[in-house]
Amino acid sequence: MELIVFLFVAGAVLLLLEPFFPTLIAGLIGLVCWAGAVVTVYSRYGATAGHVTFAVVLAVGLAGTWLYFTRLPASRIAKPFRSETVIPTADAGKTHLLHQSGVAVTPLRPGGMAEVAGERVDVVTSGEPLERGSALTVVAVEGARIRVRAT
Repeated sequence: MELIVFLFVAGAVLLLLEPFFPTLIAGLIGLVCWAGAVVTVYSRYGATAGHVTFAVVLAVGLAGTWLYFTRLPASRIAKPFRSETVIPTADAGKTHLLHQSGVAVTPLRPGGMAEVAGERVDVVTSGEPLERGSALTVVAVEGARIRVRAT
């Protein structure tokens, strides 16, 4: 009986610790502990006790999963792990370059570097390769992607 309780409690503790370890190891070991507890009950106490134990483990697992996805993200426990700041990428917000002319600094096959309006930026063509020094125009800014075409 002590082994079954130990396996159940160890599995629960490991599953509770899983959000703090990013490799899924704690959660997998916790699930193995729970499976070991259920198998041990089946082998020692028979099918009826095994079915009841399996139902309890399943109910606790489903309740824990529901609590994890509905309550944990907004809880005080999750606050140190939650980021509420947005860090823009280096090219984000470059809409001022739209319809500006520039020159390819590197060969664009289809991506590379260009100088547009005095700024060096990563750009991509629509598929056509451009040689270094080719004149180009910015035709679209889609998030961090700056699309150009030859002029």
